[in-house]
Amino acid sequence: MNERKIRVALLLESCWHRVPGGTAVAASELAAAIVRRGDIDVVGFAAAHRRPPAVAISASIEMTHLSLPRPLLYESWARFGIPLVEKSCGHPDLVHATGGAIPACRIPLVATVHDLAWRHYPGHFTKRGRRMFESWLRAAGKARRVLCPSQATANDLRIAGIPDDRILVIPLGVDLVKASVDLVESLRFRYQLDGPVILWLGVAEPRKNLARLVEAMTAVPEATLVIAGKPGWSVNLESMAAPLGGRIRLVGPVDDEEKRAWYALADVFAFPSLLEGFGLPVLEAMAQGTPVVTTSSTATAEIVGKAGILVEPDDVVSLTEAIRHLIEDTREASRLSTEGFKRAGLYSWEAVADRTVAAYQEALLG
Repeated sequence: MNERKIRVALLLESCWHRVPGGTAVAASELAAAIVRRGDIDVVGFAAAHRRPPAVAISASIEMTHLSLPRPLLYESWARFGIPLVEKSCGHPDLVHATGGAIPACRIPLVATVHDLAWRHYPGHFTKRGRRMFESWLRAAGKARRVLCPSQATANDLRIAGIPDDRILVIPLGVDLVKASVDLVESLRFRYQLDGPVILWLGVAEPRKNLARLVEAMTAVPEATLVIAGKPGWSVNLESMAAPLGGRIRLVGPVDDEEKRAWYALADVFAFPSLLEGFGLPVLEAMAQGTPVVTTSSTATAEIVGKAGILVEPDDVVSLTEAIRHLIEDTREASRLSTEGFKRAGLYSWEAVADRTVAAYQEALLG
């Protein structure tokens, strides 16, 4: 007789965020990878919505929508401890809060915390936002296992008082799907890109350090900066781009196929963030064989290892020199391209799913 599958309820609300970032991609990819294993019964849940998610969720995932819209649902969970997730999700054995809000439940809970950016840079967040994040962190501290994508976040969780024996570092994954050569050439023609191309891709917000990247690019006159991704908050890209004149392209949102093509097109991927919980775009760039320049003082350094160039986030001169070095030294750029691609191969969503399911099993044991 077959043993009954563990039934897990995964919070997928981040896929409906107005500006979904790497956390939404991670939640969606994790859910799909767990379903592909075939040994876990997965139900996704989210608030009430009238529109489809901004980040696609696999059709193979059963979805449940609670009766309240997001603001009321979050408030009700935080203040009143209702509605209980297990009552709407077919009586799961475990709830996984995949990042952000912590749902109300009376069954074992696993919580993912991607970063504690609001503690490092409180000025980048509203007072209400900081209160909300602190509330979620306190609630996550009651989970049987607290998952995070990097040692940098694990260290922050320890400082925040989460017991070390409940913290598990599970890095995110990436798909090694190669970009379309035809689409790469189409983008090059459409955006009139003749010389070296430096790419930044993500959600624009203050901690992404875009102003310093633009400043660095003013000293690399032979190259064009491409900024791609959904508009974020508190960053005026048009105003910021002004010093580069015609040497910058603001591309806006891109789908997965175009995103891969931009990575493949770029000569350098520059990602000088002040703080990242993981930094998925860095891994995605490496998966396309694009040399990476990123920050030495945050989680992206863990991803890159020795397969990229690391600089301090406030050192514009070093950032400029690193970009210029990779443009001028084609042999070094080629070496880092090869090393980065090899390193990206160490990260897969299947591995993320395997380690996450092991965390579920531990959590169910107490």
